[in-house]
Amino acid sequence: MDQPSKMENLQFAQGILRELRQKAEADGEKLLTYLIDMAYLEASDRIRAHWIGSHEPEARRAKG
Repeated sequence: MDQPSKMENLQFAQGILRELRQKAEADGEKLLTYLIDMAYLEASDRIRAHWIGSHEPEARRAKG
């Protein structure tokens, strides 16, 4: 069985955090919702940065 890639792990964490945030918000846990939201945004930023980094050479070739 293959090990999950970094991107797969980040996407998994992002999905779990999204679910946790929804549950915390539904329970009225404002601080917990905020903290989970910050973690969700961090995961999203890392996914975006990883995606951009893996596609950067293509963008450079298109300019050249």
